[in-house]
Amino acid sequence: MSLPENRAKEPMVGVVVVSHEQVAFSLIEAARRVVGTIPNIAAACVSAGEDSASITHKVAQACGQVDDGAGVLLMVDVYGSTPFKVAMTMADGTHSAEVVSGVNLPMLLKLAMLDRCALTPGALAAEMQECGRKSIRLGSDRTGKYTIGGKV
Repeated sequence: MSLPENRAKEPMVGVVVVSHEQVAFSLIEAARRVVGTIPNIAAACVSAGEDSASITHKVAQACGQVDDGAGVLLMVDVYGSTPFKVAMTMADGTHSAEVVSGVNLPMLLKLAMLDRCALTPGALAAEMQECGRKSIRLGSDRTGKYTIGGKV
């Protein structure tokens, strides 16, 4: 999906995917293979044993790369983790930012289809939260068959 010419120069909400190890990079690459280019998105990957100062530097640097004036959405893999806590420091009220946890591939695919020039970080986060909820399903919901402690 490409934006109309006049929208291409407007600020859009930047996105930073923050994860343990290389999950963020892999999610972004997988999404790009499905939908093509995704503008204003960066990965901040955190290694085991990395200290908070180093993580903060990585996340802040990634935010700086993607923030062109419309704010940033930080999408983190695990709620309550150190990367999540660091991401929350970016949403301290000094910049337009929001954090959503539980990032998954369906969320990034949906993100690629939205006009981020017309959304705030909070509105984008709400869209991502809803998409994440809708993407979690049980196979038995579709088949009606249960294999552990239920019908077969």
